[in-house]
Amino acid sequence: MTTTLQNATPRPLAARGVAVTGRSRSPQDLLLLVATWVVVLALIAGPIVYIVIAAFSTDATDPSAGFTLESVAKVFATGKMLGLLAKSVGFALLVGVLSTGLATALAWTTVRLDLRGSRLRENLCMGSMFMAPFVTAVAWVWLATPETGVINKALQSLGVPSWLQPDILSVPGMVFVLVAHYVPYAYLFVSASMSRIDSRMEEASLLCGRGMGYTTFRVVLPLLRASLLSSVLFVGILALGEFSVPEILGQSGSFTPLSVNVYKALYSENQDLSLAAAISGELMIVCLLGLFLYGRSVRNETKFVSVSGRGHTETKNKPSRVTAAVVWVVTLAYGVISFVIPLIAMLLMALSKYLAPTIADMNLSLSNLWDAIDTSQVWTATLNSLALAIAVPVLSIFVGVAVVYLADRAKVRTARALTYVATMPLAVPGLVMGTGLLLMLIGTPLYGTLPFIGIGLVSISITHAVRLVSNGVQQIDRSLEEASQVCGVSPLKTVWSVLVPLIRPSVLSAFILIFVLTLRELNVAVILSTSDTGVLSVVAWNDSSSALTKAAAVGLLQLVVIFAGMGVLRGLFRLAERKK
Repeated sequence: MTTTLQNATPRPLAARGVAVTGRSRSPQDLLLLVATWVVVLALIAGPIVYIVIAAFSTDATDPSAGFTLESVAKVFATGKMLGLLAKSVGFALLVGVLSTGLATALAWTTVRLDLRGSRLRENLCMGSMFMAPFVTAVAWVWLATPETGVINKALQSLGVPSWLQPDILSVPGMVFVLVAHYVPYAYLFVSASMSRIDSRMEEASLLCGRGMGYTTFRVVLPLLRASLLSSVLFVGILALGEFSVPEILGQSGSFTPLSVNVYKALYSENQDLSLAAAISGELMIVCLLGLFLYGRSVRNETKFVSVSGRGHTETKNKPSRVTAAVVWVVTLAYGVISFVIPLIAMLLMALSKYLAPTIADMNLSLSNLWDAIDTSQVWTATLNSLALAIAVPVLSIFVGVAVVYLADRAKVRTARALTYVATMPLAVPGLVMGTGLLLMLIGTPLYGTLPFIGIGLVSISITHAVRLVSNGVQQIDRSLEEASQVCGVSPLKTVWSVLVPLIRPSVLSAFILIFVLTLRELNVAVILSTSDTGVLSVVAWNDSSSALTKAAAVGLLQLVVIFAGMGVLRGLFRLAERKK
């Protein structure tokens, strides 16, 4: 006997008075939209616009004082500055291409090969991400300075000629340190896309008699074109705005990137704020132009489709013993050179009383490390760093969730434009954002306070929160939120009680990423900090010019805080999951 249930099919939400597509008229959504626009415009669009205004101002901190073309003409219409621009862009592109190339090779070994130890190899690929680039540069200064470096002294004792010895104080040295640091960023871009490629495409090529090398270069890499270009652009923008490594390693004066010129214009004896704004504006224009060219190059998205409605497989290729051995050698070499050696060097420097070309002469002792960090300046900086590392992710994620909700769920008007503005820091170097905030707020009571640094860090961190939260929200079916609204729960309360708990893994990932970036961020912090509001990265940077052992000690403390904080956060997350 069959029983037919009447009214078993639920009526559409719109028929029950629940506005699914019309939520743009909700007072709560409109209020949230206005508030989010105010925050995003103040933190992101404001500094970018002010950079342009300050470049034309007689007094960069007071636009009402009048306008002049002097700084703009000096930057945009002189052969010296234009030549420096070309060199800086070429330098950044070289770093981006090399980082992406090495990251692609490493990602291929972990994603496409059926080889044991993929987790270990991936950790080796990501290690250098947790160490600030200028701290890595400080370690290599001790290791590979001509004539006095530890490696150089060892090679001299073996009779190796000087022209075969490393010279870290050079342009190749800058490229080496930056590539070693930025490979993890490129790895994240490439590995995610590579893992989604249907392995049947490779199998088809192999069945046609093509080898692994041909298949990789003619099948896999063309499908990764969009990801590879994204990686080159992103890493190039980071390298273009990085001033600390060229400042430490560019002692020969053969090449001074534009980023270093911005820093010197802000803090040298001949301070010129308008010139700093003009150079920052030039960097910003170059980055936005690169973003435009990237969009043009990948506008036909169907060329890069590798996952379709027919489904796909993720079969890994079994490498030969020779290939497996080469993979392990390359991965271990990168991990040791990019992270292990600088970490050991930093530890030895922190334990030493003074630097020496041989370890036996360094008088290593834990008391030396303790003396270096047991100062009121360092402990105050540690507390400041921890406070920012907690507050900045929380605030950034709040704004990120609001942006994603308005764009992906409420679908209110102007929400798409809001998303574009919120993610603009991806295309603008942190040095530029920091300079814009400094010039815009230097005359306000915020200047010289810890919240001032926090504002700058939030402005460059919102974009990471938006991207990670958006990835999580897109995996959640709307019906779960609709069920909450049918029960009479308001849209914003539904977001807090239903959506946010469901995207907890994405929120945790965003928190940990921003936590790490906040602790080791220098480009923004050094511009916005004062002697009373120091953080660990700024203290280590200030010591790098005169006391390398202390800089190494503070850098080591910074690394310990990062790993300890990550451990605590992951422990709290697991505890919360168990309680559920």
